[in-house]
Amino acid sequence: MTGTGGPVNPFQPGAGARPPLLAGRAAELALAGELLGSLEKGQRPPQGLLLYGPRGNGKTALLSQIAEEARGLGLRVEELSGAAYRDPDALRRELRERAGLAGTRVTGVQAAGFGVSAQPGEPERNTTKLFAHWIGQAPAPLVILLDEAHAIEADAGRLFFDAVQSATRADLPFLLVAAGTPDAPRRLRLAGTFTERALARVPVGRIEPSEAVRALGEPARAAGLPMDSEAVTLLARESQQYPYFLQLLGSAAWRAADNASFPGIGIESAQHGIDAAQPAIQRFYAERFAEARERSVHRALGPLALLVRGRGGRLDDDDLDEFVAMAPVPVSETELLNTLSDLGVLWEAEPSVWEMGIPSFADHVLGRSSRLSPSAAG
Repeated sequence: MTGTGGPVNPFQPGAGARPPLLAGRAAELALAGELLGSLEKGQRPPQGLLLYGPRGNGKTALLSQIAEEARGLGLRVEELSGAAYRDPDALRRELRERAGLAGTRVTGVQAAGFGVSAQPGEPERNTTKLFAHWIGQAPAPLVILLDEAHAIEADAGRLFFDAVQSATRADLPFLLVAAGTPDAPRRLRLAGTFTERALARVPVGRIEPSEAVRALGEPARAAGLPMDSEAVTLLARESQQYPYFLQLLGSAAWRAADNASFPGIGIESAQHGIDAAQPAIQRFYAERFAEARERSVHRALGPLALLVRGRGGRLDDDDLDEFVAMAPVPVSETELLNTLSDLGVLWEAEPSVWEMGIPSFADHVLGRSSRLSPSAAG
C-alpha cells in the first residue's frame, strides 16, 4: 500500500527536524510575524525574542519557520549557534567572517543609512564595530537566529550582547531571535541586564490537546494515509502533547499501517505504533538520566519524581524550595536548580508553576530506582 511509489511517511522525529505541521505555535509565530513585519517596513522592532523551554518542544523548528517567513519578506537571515562561542576570540572570528572583514579594520559605521567603511590592517577585535558592520553590509535588514543561546560562554556572551545593545541604540536595522533551554533566560541575564529588555521571553512547552490531534491527523490525511478518530485520539493522548513524541508515535503508527490491509491508520496500527516506539522513548529517557549523572545531579531525580507524582505533576515555589533543600547531591541548591533547568528536567512552565520538562520522565526514574530508597535513587 505504501511501498515504492506510495505515500511517504510525513512525520519527522529527528532532532531539530521541521514537522509537517507546526501545530500549537500560532501565538509564537504571530508575535514573530509582527516583529518581522516592522523590520520589513524599515522600523527596527523594540525587542527581539527568546524562545526557551525543554528540548523536544520544537524550538529549532520554530526558528526554521521564522527564517522561512523572514526570507519571504525579502529580509536577510543568518543563523548562529551559541555552542560555537566558547570564548571571545571564537566570537570575534565568527563576526569577522560574517561581516567579510578578515584582515580588515573597521574605520566607520553610519547608522542612518547603515553604511560602513573599512581598510586593510590588523583584524578588527572590537565586537561592537564588527556587529555593526555585519548588519550594514547589505541593503536588506538582518534577522539573526541564535540557537542554543544557553550554551554561549559567559565572556563571549557579554561581548555579544554589548554589541547588540550598541546596535540597538544606534537604531541599526536588525532583529535577534534566540532559542535555548529553560536555563537560557538566566544565562543571558548573566551576559548583561540589558538582555531582559532586549529580548521578550516566550516559553515553549507542550501544546494543547486539540493541537496535538491536528499535528497527527492533518499531515497523515494530506500525505494520503488518513488516521481514523480512534487512532488519532489514542496517539495524541499517548504523546502527552509533547512535540517530539507526536512525531515519533506518528511515524511509528504510519510504518505499522504500511503493513496492514486497511487503507489508513486505524486503532490497531496506532497501538502497534505505540508499542514499536517504546524502545526509542526509553532510550530518550535513559539519555536524559545519563546527562544528569554526568552533571552529578542524578541522585536528586528520585526524590524529585516522587514529589512531582505526589503533587499531581506540578510543583509550586514552596514545593521547589523543599525539594532543593533536601536533595541528596554534592552541589549547592542553586547549582542543582540551574543544572536541572539547563537539562530541561525541571522548568517553570508558568509563573510559580514547575514541571518536569519531559513527560513521564518521573515514571522512568522511579522505575529505575524501584529497588532503592528514594534518597539513593540512581
